[in-house]
Amino acid sequence: TTTSAAYTLKDDLSYKNFFSAFDFFSGPDPTNGFVQYQNRDAAIKSNLVGYLNDTQSVFMGVDHTTKDPKGRASVRLESTKTWNEGLIMADIRHMPDSICGSWPAFWMLGQGQDGKAVWPNAGEVDILEGVNGETDNSVTLHTSAGCAITNSTTNAQGSTSSQSSFLGSVQTSNCDVNAQGQADNVGCSIKAPTTAGLATYGTDFNSAGGGIYAMEWTSSGISVWFLPRNSPVTAALSSASSNATAPDPSTFGTPLARFAGSGCDYTKRFVNMKIIFNTAFCGDWAGKVWDEGGCAKKTGATTCQAYVQNNPDVFADAYWEVAGLKVYEKAGN
Repeated sequence: TTTSAAYTLKDDLSYKNFFSAFDFFSGPDPTNGFVQYQNRDAAIKSNLVGYLNDTQSVFMGVDHTTKDPKGRASVRLESTKTWNEGLIMADIRHMPDSICGSWPAFWMLGQGQDGKAVWPNAGEVDILEGVNGETDNSVTLHTSAGCAITNSTTNAQGSTSSQSSFLGSVQTSNCDVNAQGQADNVGCSIKAPTTAGLATYGTDFNSAGGGIYAMEWTSSGISVWFLPRNSPVTAALSSASSNATAPDPSTFGTPLARFAGSGCDYTKRFVNMKIIFNTAFCGDWAGKVWDEGGCAKKTGATTCQAYVQNNPDVFADAYWEVAGLKVYEKAGN
């Protein structure tokens, strides 16, 4: 039994509280995507954001009617507040489908002590992310030099241990974006398993009604759980339910991903984290793997950009529907 203090609700950013808690980033895409991020007024005017009252959710979509040579209109929302350690619960009913050209992400970005940190010095945590036709979530940390996961042996690929501390498989273990022997900016990444019935990303996730993504960040590490829509824990936590009981991660089961061990100081490497939701296109990841990921063959388009520009209608389901977003902290944080 743990004697650690229980979590209490710090911030409820759900439904009508959501958009006032976020800034709309409208600069050039830092990941070089074929995307035009819209400011708040433009996004509202073109129906890229709104409320879905029947499910008490918020909607964040992309343009799916125009062929703009400058990039597809989308949104990137960044929370005005920042957090250090705690538990973040996002009840996501729908995320962008597994569409060639798409690159959606629900993630956190460190701002540093002064709020002006240069990436990746204050850390980045990608909780839910993927590209193109992916079916399984990738959970990734990005840092500067000196942070690696040392628990990666617990479930390296091919592990047969039934006592694994997480469900996914380690793809890379050095979180440094410039790590030797790893491709540029891959960080340390754990890929969700292809287990039948565990739909962690994209179209399959949506068909199953989505679920809750939970991220717990303590001094000893970072864990990410996926709680499917039909899990009893999800029912107890979903936004429609009362706030009477704070969530207890020990009831969540085995996490999808856990980053831990003495190879990284999780308090110093991740500082003042913003929550971000965005949908990009092409760019440094989706565009780079256009051929090898099978999208060139599948779509007949030689480049990601050409496909995204000329096929607006395929992006109708590239939207987020978020029913709840809550941040919990322990006393003394």
